[in-house]
Amino acid sequence: MAMGLRAIVCLLLVSQGASAWAQLAESPVDHELIERFPGAEIVDYRTPGTTNYRLALDRMQRVNGRVSAGREERVDGTLTRISYKIPEGYSSADVFAHYSTQMLSAGPELYRCQGRGCGSSNFWANDVFENRILYGPDADQFYLVSTVGSDEQHITAYLALYVITRGNRSVYAHLDIIEMSDFVSDVPTTSPEALALQIQQEGSVILQGVGFDAQDQMQDNGGFTVLLNTLRNAPLMHIYIVGHLSGGGSLDQLLTRSSQRAQSLADRLVAQGINESRIIAQGVGPLAPSCRQAPCTERIEIVLRP
Repeated sequence: MAMGLRAIVCLLLVSQGASAWAQLAESPVDHELIERFPGAEIVDYRTPGTTNYRLALDRMQRVNGRVSAGREERVDGTLTRISYKIPEGYSSADVFAHYSTQMLSAGPELYRCQGRGCGSSNFWANDVFENRILYGPDADQFYLVSTVGSDEQHITAYLALYVITRGNRSVYAHLDIIEMSDFVSDVPTTSPEALALQIQQEGSVILQGVGFDAQDQMQDNGGFTVLLNTLRNAPLMHIYIVGHLSGGGSLDQLLTRSSQRAQSLADRLVAQGINESRIIAQGVGPLAPSCRQAPCTERIEIVLRP
């Protein structure tokens, strides 16, 4: 009986390990939008799925303990990550030219950097692309981000390319392909613990599960409860609640309405016992269009206060 139980446990462990590997290695092929460099080998392939992606549009830096780009935007989409090892005999400049030519034929460039102008390679490898094999000398790195589609109303994907020559002279190329979602989900997909961690690490987050109707009445689809419990679980956290709103009406009207939306959420939190000194509500109307796809132009953003 004991031997039978031990065998079952072993089979379960093997099955779980195989399942995890299958998730990592599923469909390790080139993405249809980009052809690989001739002779390149895929060494890492991941499909994390739908994500709120931080699109880096400036050099990477560490500020107040947080690694981030000097400018970045949030885009919602389905992410595919592919890392390639390049055959010997080619430089990172050769590889960058190959991929960038394809990228820029599909849509305009948003940002590029080279060498030390990109910041620390360690930040790109570990904090942006989450693959330490991409770490190398700062002088031997290239980065480019572009769109698929010629204007903001018709963007179907974002492409982020990173090329590095490691200290051993091996060249690697990495692609993040973010294919646009048709909509931004109004259902919260996170727990209070995960939301608190995201706010602490990233400084701001778009609150899912909270919306407003045409009369600016709040519609809660679970997001309020997640935020409320986040603040209850983290009593030292202080936040800004920022309302964003584009569309018809004058700038003054949009600023007023977005401020009222933010304040209504703050008032509801206070009514549930959150100290009002921890919350500052502010409306910015259409003045902070940090999300490129249209659904993000009407949103509530939670921003960490120092």
